[in-house]
Amino acid sequence: MATALMTVALVGCLPSREVPRVTTVPVGQWPNDVVFDPGSDQLFVADEGSATITVLQSDGTKVGMISLATRARHLAVDPGLGRLYAPNEGSAFVAAFDTRDLVERFRVVVGRQPHGIAVDPTSHRVYVANEAEGTLTAFDGRTGQVLFTVPVGPGPGGVAADPVTGRVFVVSVKADRVIVVDGIKGHRIGEIPVGRGPTHLGLNAETGVVYVLNTEANSLTVMDGRRMHHLTTLPVGNYPIGIALDEKAGRAYVVNNRGNTLSIVDEATLEVLGTRRIPQNVSHAALNASAGLLYLALKSEDRVALVRVRDL
Repeated sequence: MATALMTVALVGCLPSREVPRVTTVPVGQWPNDVVFDPGSDQLFVADEGSATITVLQSDGTKVGMISLATRARHLAVDPGLGRLYAPNEGSAFVAAFDTRDLVERFRVVVGRQPHGIAVDPTSHRVYVANEAEGTLTAFDGRTGQVLFTVPVGPGPGGVAADPVTGRVFVVSVKADRVIVVDGIKGHRIGEIPVGRGPTHLGLNAETGVVYVLNTEANSLTVMDGRRMHHLTTLPVGNYPIGIALDEKAGRAYVVNNRGNTLSIVDEATLEVLGTRRIPQNVSHAALNASAGLLYLALKSEDRVALVRVRDL
């Protein structure tokens, strides 16, 4: 009871000042997702409004910009292969780019309105949720060969892949569930009820712990993805919509879009350690653990902010 009361108190006690920014850098229109690639030491930003991907060095220096056929709201990288994958939502394909020269290598035809996407860095398989069809398509990230497509329920959103078990976790936004798929055999192996309106999720590959953002319930479901059971549900801020993980430290940073706050969650104790004020309308976050930097996509400003983790 004491832990629960402390958590609620931390969530409700908001700091008056926004966390300091190291810098902010301009990107394309309406940045929706931001992904850090430790293989190339680069940041990739999905600019929803301009149907582009802005490429930055880890310190925020601009590298270049990739033009897409239609918008991508989410991106995924495979650091081992040096590949960046972008679901072109209006074109029903995923484009694969080389992270070094930013040249497109191939396109993979998937289902209608491909949205959430994840990479298994061990098998080099890529998994994309086809929002308009309620399916998940898997393909070989090296060749682009489609491996299978499996039904995963209405309105699939965020996707995460566990490289240890080969399992894939897909949010069914309209069913308030997470669907679990065998990423090798291509069939459903379970489903786990979560909170109202789940949209995105993150997975700690070190521990197999899965974090689900219950966006309409203002909460975070934490579950053990390897034992397939619920651990806890924590209150966070208003409209959680983005998450960044420090896998080794066991920290989750949850972006609460309408509350303009960041909730810091400790995996070992399953507690919200604190809440920090962040800029308005942050759509997503990514972590560069080695540099101690958190990247925030500022959708209203068409910019990305760099924040030091030690300042949180």
